[in-house]
Amino acid sequence: MILPASETRKMAREALQGKWGKSALIILIYLAISLVIGLLSAIPILGFLVMIGEFVIMIPISFGLGMTFLKLKRNQEVGYVDFLTDGFKNFSRAWCVTGRLLLKMIVPIILYIVGFVIMTISAVSSLVGAVSLSSSVTGTSLVFMFISIILIAVAAGFFIVLGLKYALSVHIAIDNPDMPAADCVNKSGELMDGNSGKLFCLTLSFIGWFLLASILPAIFSAIGIDFLYILTFLAAEVFLLPYIYMAIVVFYENIAEISNSSTVETAGNVTTEENTNGIQEKSGSQDVRAEIVDIPELEKKPNEDNNE
Repeated sequence: MILPASETRKMAREALQGKWGKSALIILIYLAISLVIGLLSAIPILGFLVMIGEFVIMIPISFGLGMTFLKLKRNQEVGYVDFLTDGFKNFSRAWCVTGRLLLKMIVPIILYIVGFVIMTISAVSSLVGAVSLSSSVTGTSLVFMFISIILIAVAAGFFIVLGLKYALSVHIAIDNPDMPAADCVNKSGELMDGNSGKLFCLTLSFIGWFLLASILPAIFSAIGIDFLYILTFLAAEVFLLPYIYMAIVVFYENIAEISNSSTVETAGNVTTEENTNGIQEKSGSQDVRAEIVDIPELEKKPNEDNNE
């Protein structure tokens, strides 16, 4: 039975007891890295290379952050920069999962690109029509602008639906390091079948917290104290994001029926106190013991093993 959003949030708060400060500092370091990279990307010429580098490295860093919050939930020791080391140790793994996710989202990606191109052409045409005082050009541009807005809106809807459907792909990939990336993504789709709305409602349930966290930043912004606006906004994000991350972990463990005995080792491997459904194999240079999360199609029957 899937827990309601209120119960999921309650369990997330319980999981963060005694760890909220540490998780907040981890998030702060993560945001600081993102900010520094963003500032470097604003540098002319160098900025383009930095943007490419950001795209390449932020995927495994985000993967490592997911591992960190799984460890926190399972009461394991976590270093402040473990999300960096664990992320880069699983660099190829993170990118394989991301690549599969991008393939699943190819339709909304194409719709968005087409809509953006049409919108750009329409904007240029409108400018030309305004300069030349041509009402026909302006009218046609408005029609194409409307079409582009519809395409982008449809693409956004697709992104939300597919994003919810495959939201657990990274968690599954972390808990099953021997499982192919495509299977991790497909397994997320299976688990979320009929449950996407529950995750959506869980996400929406944080709106009140976002509004509450925005009060002080809004006040300081209104009176023109930019420094305090940035400081209070950052503080709100730093303490709210761990809550959201942990709630998603709780949701994942609930829907995947993960045992409380499961752990994520420092090297990124998963072990359980019980040896049932355990698989021992080599993953790169690491020994992996993974608990397969309710994936009967991957289990072999004894007679099949004998035939091999």
